[in-house]
Amino acid sequence: MSLLGTLAKVAVGVAVAKGISTMAQGAKAGGVQPRGTTTGGGAGSGTVFGGDQSPSGRQTGGGSLQDILTGGGQGGGLGQLGEILSGRGSSQSGGLGGLLEGLSQASRPDGGTGAGLPPVTKPASGSLGDLLNQSLENFGEPKSKPTANQEEVAKLMLRATLQAAKSDGKIDEGEKKKLFGQLGDIDREDMAFINQELAKPVDIEGLARDVPAGMGQQVYLMSLMGIDLDNQAEAQYLHKLASALSITPDQSNAIHARVGVPPIYR
Repeated sequence: MSLLGTLAKVAVGVAVAKGISTMAQGAKAGGVQPRGTTTGGGAGSGTVFGGDQSPSGRQTGGGSLQDILTGGGQGGGLGQLGEILSGRGSSQSGGLGGLLEGLSQASRPDGGTGAGLPPVTKPASGSLGDLLNQSLENFGEPKSKPTANQEEVAKLMLRATLQAAKSDGKIDEGEKKKLFGQLGDIDREDMAFINQELAKPVDIEGLARDVPAGMGQQVYLMSLMGIDLDNQAEAQYLHKLASALSITPDQSNAIHARVGVPPIYR
């Protein structure tokens, strides 16, 4: 299996395993702030870190993967991010691939600050975004064979997603079971790579050093997908990653808003 195909499966599996539905439920409660980085309220007081308005009761079971992502089954769905992963929802017609290409455009010198991201549109045929959408649609291999460069980018995005999944200091056996339960039939080499990444300590600086120019916001998004953002450690991870990738608070907030995730900056 290609790494792009594996990336598509991991994107869905991690989303389900980490209970991203809690982010959509907590979005109305207010932003989340890393300690010492912004002014205003901190953890608690209606943020997703605690208090009476803190989200609870993850629901990711029931129905097919499409149901889990979009809320068509017994679970509450994963909000906007679920629509992106599943390819459903008119506001996200470009899918995850279109969103990634839009972030690439926003990272160019003429792309602005990212406070107003380009609209999500259908990615160009044969592009990384196009092949990733194909993989998500097929829940496996894209229709076209990825290039060697596209496979390297997919490996980097896999690292970003898997590292984020353990950024709260753990990925327990229940989460692993949910993740691997979505992967299906992948080759031993890809599974070995996943296991190796999960076993490594979190290394934000090491990941950031390997990110090519212009890909910082894309890598940040893939890390965001591996986080349910319900504790301070995960908010700190995103803050440190944003800093290492030279992503501004406005850019971070815009990415979070695009996928319906509470911001970490106010």
